Amino acid sequence: MRIATILLAVCLSVAAPLSAFAATFAELVEWCAPENAGGRPGLCSAYLETYLQALASPDPSLNDGVRACVPESADRAQINALIQAYGRQHPESTGESGVGGVGLALKDHYPCPK
Repeated sequence: MRIATILLAVCLSVAAPLSAFAATFAELVEWCAPENAGGRPGLCSAYLETYLQALASPDPSLNDGVRACVPESADRAQINALIQAYGRQHPESTGESGVGGVGLALKDHYPCPK
């Protein structure tokens, strides 16, 4: 029984971070829409903050090889507007991973130092 409990804890600790990257860019765009248009601001905010941290990493396995370095002080409404605009202007991006799509939407506005 104790081994089963330990295995469950290990599985959950591995699966929890992976779920943060399970959303597609299309889902994120939908969640980040205005609430009166069906958006889910809490879900949007949680995913977005996780993605912004991953995008700043030099590790391409965390950000699909697309980097953006958004300052913590950056206006989240402006970031959301950039994501929404990119989604409208690039309908082919809907199949991107959430983190990859956000990176594509933000990389030119918030480039990382070299």
